[in-house]
Amino acid sequence: MNHQPILDTHKFAKKLGFASITLRMSRVTGTLAGVPAPTYRKIGRKVVYDEAVGDEWLAQFANQPNTAA
Repeated sequence: MNHQPILDTHKFAKKLGFASITLRMSRVTGTLAGVPAPTYRKIGRKVVYDEAVGDEWLAQFANQPNTAA
């Protein structure tokens, strides 16, 4: 069985660079930063995220070149 690191809402939000409340709201709205929110699991009352899901979600945003003159 393949085990991936599991993160709670606070740790996952920190990984993505958002506040925990913003991540919690994304579960209601379905969007985060203008794109579909990362998927999560509910185990009883606890919400957890696969760390790999966060990596994939972040990868959709292209690095921006420095526009300073």
